[in-house]
Amino acid sequence: MNQIHTEREQRFIDLAATLADDFATRAAVHDRDASFPHENYARMKDSGYTVLTIPDKFGGMDATLLERIKAQERLAQGCGATALAINMHFNTIGLLCDLYRKFKAPNVEEKLYRIVKDRLICAGSGSEPDNAVINLRPRTVARRVDGGWIVNGRKIFGTQSIAADLFFFEALWEDAPERATIITCFIAPRETPGLSFKDDWDVMGMRSTQSRSSELKDAFVPESDVVLERPVSRSGRVTKVFAKAPFAIGAPYIGIAVAARNFTVDFMRDRRRYPLKHPMSHLPSVYNKVGEMDLLIEGARAAMWKAAAEVDRDDPISWSRKAVAARMIAVENSVRVVDLALRAVGGASYFRRLPLERLFRDVRAGLYHPLDSDESLEFLGRSAFGLTEVLGSSEES
Repeated sequence: MNQIHTEREQRFIDLAATLADDFATRAAVHDRDASFPHENYARMKDSGYTVLTIPDKFGGMDATLLERIKAQERLAQGCGATALAINMHFNTIGLLCDLYRKFKAPNVEEKLYRIVKDRLICAGSGSEPDNAVINLRPRTVARRVDGGWIVNGRKIFGTQSIAADLFFFEALWEDAPERATIITCFIAPRETPGLSFKDDWDVMGMRSTQSRSSELKDAFVPESDVVLERPVSRSGRVTKVFAKAPFAIGAPYIGIAVAARNFTVDFMRDRRRYPLKHPMSHLPSVYNKVGEMDLLIEGARAAMWKAAAEVDRDDPISWSRKAVAARMIAVENSVRVVDLALRAVGGASYFRRLPLERLFRDVRAGLYHPLDSDESLEFLGRSAFGLTEVLGSSEES
């Protein structure tokens, strides 16, 4: 369906489209080999796409959250894994940008200038093994020493860490002067002894994101690489800053769904099957499924685009609830779209020569990002009764 975009939005979408069409030519190879798309990253750096969301004060393109997710949706139509990987880069940059707007910290400003000037890639991990409350109390620990901290801990799902120039993580400073404090760090991974990455990304889908695990073992983090210190929240709340990242993940999955829908329409339009007199696109069992795909995609876009447009105008707690709902709709609808695509195409979709089996595997990764669907429903239901404010604002925000 035709979409209405502003001139600025269309400029970002066109940039993403040019990249996506190139990335699509090698997406299957990177998936099959589980290889990282270094050439895609070179193209994104050269085109300026990696600085899409950085304010123009620092030399970036100053894209809004809505402009970003529209561009990311289009990029994912070419290669979902690349779109998801660079999405994590945008998430970590978004944290830096929000911190700069709030605190104007010199070390944050310096990092943003360097990211633009040197086209740095930001990666990192907010996830830890066996820890369901990472934003509230990391199990990675930090000990204060002269000039910084010594950090020990393990992280998982470090998407695109193989290409990282700056690596984001958080650690718990238990014996901080007033009360236990979480430190947010951006370090140079190749210059940090004690930080190591494991070659353990052997998964069903999103294979070329190279979302490796990492370990910090007596790693020294200098004072200048800590961009935020926030006391462990007594209320169980975290800042609105941290609600934007899981929300934005919905966009690449919509892009994968659109790719599956478009392939189905192109593939089935003139596909013949004896003894039918007309192409299979004339069968209700095919065109009804495409109709449902369009309905699901439009619903996902409506929820995501509305929430993105209102991020700076809505109350933080209200927006967090809206964001959780929109992201869940985007992921669940996208999974359903790809399932329908395989059913519409039939047995041919099972072969790797078609892209649908890769899209089928890739889109399922969306089910496992926190908050998952069960957690989303719990959050929405409990917060409706004032029983939880896990993603709201707080005195620390």
